[in-house]
Amino acid sequence: MGFKFALFLSSAALRMLVSLKAKYSPGLAPYHKPGRSSGDKSRRFLPGPLRPKSQSIQSLPYRAAAITLFALARRGRRGPMPTCRLELMGIHDSSGYQRHARGLLQKAQSAGVLSGLNIPNKKPGEPLIEWAGILVKELPGVEVTVHYSLKHQRSSNSAEAFHEWCMDAARVGVRRVLLVTGPNGPRHDAVRVLQQLGRPVSGLRYGVAFNACLPSEAAREAERQRLVQKLRTGVVQDVWLNTGVDEDLLREGIQFVRETSTRLGVQVELFASAMLPSVAQLQQMRERPWNGVQFSEEFLSSLRGMAQATSKALDVFRDNGVEPIVESKVRTSTDLSKLSAILDNDTTTLHALIDEESPPASAEREKQEITKNKVPEGALGLRRPPKQVEVAELQRFPPVKRRWGNGRPDV
Repeated sequence: MGFKFALFLSSAALRMLVSLKAKYSPGLAPYHKPGRSSGDKSRRFLPGPLRPKSQSIQSLPYRAAAITLFALARRGRRGPMPTCRLELMGIHDSSGYQRHARGLLQKAQSAGVLSGLNIPNKKPGEPLIEWAGILVKELPGVEVTVHYSLKHQRSSNSAEAFHEWCMDAARVGVRRVLLVTGPNGPRHDAVRVLQQLGRPVSGLRYGVAFNACLPSEAAREAERQRLVQKLRTGVVQDVWLNTGVDEDLLREGIQFVRETSTRLGVQVELFASAMLPSVAQLQQMRERPWNGVQFSEEFLSSLRGMAQATSKALDVFRDNGVEPIVESKVRTSTDLSKLSAILDNDTTTLHALIDEESPPASAEREKQEITKNKVPEGALGLRRPPKQVEVAELQRFPPVKRRWGNGRPDV
């Protein structure tokens, strides 16, 4: 009975959509901010409004139904990844959070690409709870996750301090917390804190990090065993995968999380990090990569390579029901357009946007860029080769040097 009813609704919706096609014309329309010239193309790829071809059709129910049906059709076209979460990188004060929330983040919410916001914990003394309260107030309906780094939240009793902090976070409307040890973090790490935590705060979901793309099998096995310890506490409900673009390792990591949580009788939600292609972030990952992060030659080769590798990773997330979190600065309307395009898997639009940011180089220039960006000693741990070395030899990317010393593989 349920199947027949669903089939009836689907066929009825299809008939209604076809009947409305002649009346309404959806699609991508230019958006021009008041006072902005028509030559500004920064918002040209954002979804435009639903426009009636005939002004005589003003029925509110028909307009609402058309908007809903076209939105569902668009989501069906791009699969189960219509939205993502944004990690708010590079914002360091309350006024910055408020401006960003009232500006671009509201546009992202209206564009339908935003499901949640993450506040990172990058240094000691940050007013994380205050920042979270601003986002909850300014963007109702958007889920807020706050990171808690034991490296930056030092205390004589880490478990008790974390529990009290979680109570404060829940009071302001935070829905999820991500507990990490941090690079070179304390010996009283995330595993021990979870084991000593006791009863979690009601209404708050606890998450942990998991790096599926570590360079060696020994490191990956150690990371898997740490995740098992975290899940056995019975506190963990979310698992957040670190940034990576190795498709096979990502699939293996996702499968391990699913199988392990099922075996332990724990229900978890999965999230995974990705990056938005940009000149600044590509340069950063070439010269100052994050601790424990490895990227492919394709990712580091160019902006288009970065976009292609990221799209492949997003395909893995889409196929496995994993929601992405974008760990990149999204500050402008162009950034928002790139975000929408990469979630839509719209490579044509994405390439057009990144080519405007950095036009494709000629073949000779590509060779010069390879030599310039991959050879210098210190940037990627490579030694300067002899003058006659083939360009192909320079395209290999051995493991990068760590930015903060040897570090700890556990987070």
